[in-house]
Amino acid sequence: MDSAASTIRQFLIEAQRRLGTYAVAFTSPSRDEFYFHCTNVDAKAVDEMLRGIADTFLMQTRNRSGEDANGPLLRNRVRYENGGPMLGRFLVAPVTDPSGDLAGIVMLFRRMEQDVFDKDDIPKAAQLSRQLARLLSLPSDPVTGLISRAGIDKLVDWRLQSLGERANSSVLYGDIDQLHVVNDMFGFEVGDRAIVTVANALGAVLANEDAVLSRLSGDRFTVFLPDCPLPEARKIAGRLRDAVQARSLHVDEETFPLSICFGASALQSGDRSFDHSLAGAEVACKAAKERGRNRVEIYQVSDTSMIRRRDDIAIVGRLRNALEQGRYQIFGQPIASLLTPESVHRYEMLLRIIDEKGRLVLPSHFMSSATRYQLLPQIDRCVIVDVLNHLKAASLRPGFQPLHVSINLSGPTISEDAFLDWLQMQLDESGVRGEWLTFELTETAAVSNMEQAQLLMSKLGARGCRFALDDFGTGLSSLTHLKNLQFTSLKIDGSFIRDILHNERSQALVRAVAQLASAMGMETIAEYVETPEICMRLIELEVQFGQGYGIGKPRPLNGILAPTANLLHAS
Repeated sequence: MDSAASTIRQFLIEAQRRLGTYAVAFTSPSRDEFYFHCTNVDAKAVDEMLRGIADTFLMQTRNRSGEDANGPLLRNRVRYENGGPMLGRFLVAPVTDPSGDLAGIVMLFRRMEQDVFDKDDIPKAAQLSRQLARLLSLPSDPVTGLISRAGIDKLVDWRLQSLGERANSSVLYGDIDQLHVVNDMFGFEVGDRAIVTVANALGAVLANEDAVLSRLSGDRFTVFLPDCPLPEARKIAGRLRDAVQARSLHVDEETFPLSICFGASALQSGDRSFDHSLAGAEVACKAAKERGRNRVEIYQVSDTSMIRRRDDIAIVGRLRNALEQGRYQIFGQPIASLLTPESVHRYEMLLRIIDEKGRLVLPSHFMSSATRYQLLPQIDRCVIVDVLNHLKAASLRPGFQPLHVSINLSGPTISEDAFLDWLQMQLDESGVRGEWLTFELTETAAVSNMEQAQLLMSKLGARGCRFALDDFGTGLSSLTHLKNLQFTSLKIDGSFIRDILHNERSQALVRAVAQLASAMGMETIAEYVETPEICMRLIELEVQFGQGYGIGKPRPLNGILAPTANLLHAS
């Protein structure tokens, strides 16, 4: 089901409904195509009859002249040649291409016992032919030939205008499972072959359905099912899933199985909110992915996990826009010696997004979405570039005192093969010295990407950079990993610090971590140091450094690097 076939099929269905015809067809000599729609038992015979008479109507349409030359042709008594039996009633509308040339004709057919076509039907047919001409010009996807994202919006809007207020339509959102594996193993050209294979499988199932199939982008598809209740849409999604699973991708002597997840969401015609329903279907599809792949899930407003995904989808678009438009600001939170909190040891770099109204948005509002939709590498790179630019500019000012900063690196970031080379290039271009930088990795990120973490530490450590193990105590990883990684600092997770005044187990764990770190030549940093009392208790437990509101609140980096602030706080 390519873009044109899907568009024409939708048009024929709608044309038959609007004008109450027995059958309708579109023929295009330039395309060498013939499309037909009829729901009656003698559809095959009617199809053959319309094909047989199409050339006659094409010739009559071309040979017309005068004011009505480009308008519909009305014939209420049509016979076979040589006095044959009466065929029926016809209203034939020309379809022109953007240059004004005849691209084809639409033939609207009624049996003789049905009402005649009258003058009121002529403007309706003319409007339908203009709509078809516009629909045929909709953009298509170059890989699959399906309707593109921009095209399906217009087509769905056109169909929704004609559906009754109570019609229950549905939207499917499909995502090919593990296409990135195909791309990594065989390259993007083979990945495109996988996409085409899936598109063909979906099109074959939908060939006899009232459906619009579109490729959104990448490995994602959507299907609009007009006047199709959600239970029926789920069955269709199941058939689509099975059709994809039945196909495989063959590369040389290897066979790669294909599968797809679908989410389904209802669409009320009265709401005419295709985007809203598509977002719901996407949420359900993501749930299917996380619940085992090769599945179909229905969007349920009451499903709390789907509510969270729906919120993440709403946030991720705004987050991408903010990053692309540079609407973010770097803050620094001081890390200081617990014995002399007024002497700042260094600052941890924290990202704040600026929303459309100029308000700061804290990470707690967007990190779930950023993690779910793989935006952490983009965020980390934005922070690194911004921080290095600030440090470079500040270092050129008279009286600059070197400032030590800590930058967080996520697991997905350090797992990227190109990241280390990129980071070293940024350091070279900025001229920022490695001694000014500490990179913080969580226990999970380091252990999950052991080889990359070791290489990162080796290369950057040679430049003077230091490394902190963030959130220590939450990963439950073997201490063997701690021995094999070149960390200079352990940051004790705040969950052990908040209740340290009253929880003996937290106190015991913090003391043990501090002693372990000291024995291994590492400093300890406690997170969430909120009060002087916590500060004093941590000193008793031999923790050296602290971070939290009891030490200092986050401040904009440009303010920290201002000459007067630098003289007051840097050490």
